[in-house]
Amino acid sequence: MTAFNAGNVSYKFDYRSTNDDAWYNCGIVLDHEKQQLRVKFEHFKPIENDEVFSITDFKDQDQLDEFIARFRPVSLVLDDNECSRVIEGMTVCATYGDEDSLRYFDAVVDAVYYKEHTAKKCLCNYMLFWQHGPQEGNITATKLENISLISYGVDDLILSEFSKLVEENLRGKSSEFFLIPKSSFLSKITSSNETLLPQEFGSVGHSSLVGHSKGKERFFLELSDQDRDMGGVKETGRHHYIILENLERDLCPTLMMMFIHEQTEITAQAYVFPNLSMETYARGAIVVESKSNLKRLYEFINNPNQFIVSSTGRPWVIAEDKHRIGNFKTNLQGLQPRVENVNTDSELKVVWLGTEEYRNAKQLKDLFIEYRNHLNGLAQRLEKEEDKVKKKMKTDSH
Repeated sequence: MTAFNAGNVSYKFDYRSTNDDAWYNCGIVLDHEKQQLRVKFEHFKPIENDEVFSITDFKDQDQLDEFIARFRPVSLVLDDNECSRVIEGMTVCATYGDEDSLRYFDAVVDAVYYKEHTAKKCLCNYMLFWQHGPQEGNITATKLENISLISYGVDDLILSEFSKLVEENLRGKSSEFFLIPKSSFLSKITSSNETLLPQEFGSVGHSSLVGHSKGKERFFLELSDQDRDMGGVKETGRHHYIILENLERDLCPTLMMMFIHEQTEITAQAYVFPNLSMETYARGAIVVESKSNLKRLYEFINNPNQFIVSSTGRPWVIAEDKHRIGNFKTNLQGLQPRVENVNTDSELKVVWLGTEEYRNAKQLKDLFIEYRNHLNGLAQRLEKEEDKVKKKMKTDSH
């Protein structure tokens, strides 16, 4: 690419290029007449290097979500006296290559080797596990000067307007989505046509908090006002969902949905299942309408740099390392307590790596996982003992 000063565009994004998968500082321009979004790269000659996207380039909502997830706020460059902000397990944006071909890719900090130094020159070493790019899957060493902190959450009018144009075009091209009668959805608590698939995504941080899911009013079910914000589903009834554990027993699904949308801009459905009187926690589920949104949701909840906790510090725990696809059916009224009756203990927030709240949440999560593993062991033992009894009963019957 040839260096060039490209006009008065506001270069306020990091953008993951479709050409080489690297992150670049960029600005965007919407051409209303052609219904195209032009991505312009800072310090590079325009037109020749711009990436241009038409509303007709997107075949479904998943493709649009994946495109929007390529944008995030500009990463934060650190001063030499800020090296302690880079912590093991954190996802960062780092440079790779020589001066002539320097590019930025995401990596997880595998290890940190701190050294005493002055405020003017950091001497620490960082081992990075690369998430994409030429060194994907490898670990290399680098210095602080090559590392930037990732910023999350994109709220931009141009991106929102372009997303709306694409979604309107998709609605015009397909009759796949329409309002579903209430009776087709409000029935049993679980599915009779459910598929368990191995989790195909981990805790990579490059797109965990970005994306867009507006303009989906057409998917809303005919629910009560209390339930209406839960978003919608496709006519096929095929949903993508994650099962959660260690929730507050009085957690309101509406608050869950509001929190998820505020943090990720994903419109989801949320459920909290009844718990036994002896249990100190509840289980629940979050349902979305596309695999790409499920991936983003999983990355948000499973981000190693943070925990989602209630005001008492209880952390969310993903129940199993699988995502589910099926006809998720439940009685919304029976599983949705009224907001005004919700205890303030069920309020939600994010606590970050390096804070006392994070350390407390990690300790509580470890305790819960230890308890869950013990229960899983008992369940396996019960299954074996039941098999023995069933085999004996079958033998005795002959």
